[in-house]
Amino acid sequence: MLKDRVLTLLQKLRGEVPGNTFTGTGIVVYDSLESLPLFFMSDHSKVVEGDVYKTILESSLATNPNHDGFNMINSDFEITHRNVYFAPPINQEVGFDNCKGYGTRYVAALMGSTVSGVLLTAVVSNSYGIVIFKDGEIVWESKQ
Repeated sequence: MLKDRVLTLLQKLRGEVPGNTFTGTGIVVYDSLESLPLFFMSDHSKVVEGDVYKTILESSLATNPNHDGFNMINSDFEITHRNVYFAPPINQEVGFDNCKGYGTRYVAALMGSTVSGVLLTAVVSNSYGIVIFKDGEIVWESKQ
């Protein structure tokens, strides 16, 4: 199951990366890039070939110039892009507790999980752990 693959990947990442160098990360698993609101933030955003875990690990370190933005994984679970500004439209139907102080990456993943072509989104941070979204709903979250 796709959610389980993403969860395993992010649990491994969170367990192996030292907290003081980890910037958090966002993931978009997609079946089509055609209608996705994306902006590639680097000349190195496109990943020609690479290990999903290793690429996301490297892209989550504060010392890496490509540490910001989202990582794009296709439906075959291959990483295709990193360091991507993902700007989904606001979906007023999505429930959001604005008292919890979540950041832009969290909200982009939540809203982005409703965009056509997106299978699911996920974020991980030192402050709230791992959260996986599908169709504007949390389908898994770690309990901090």
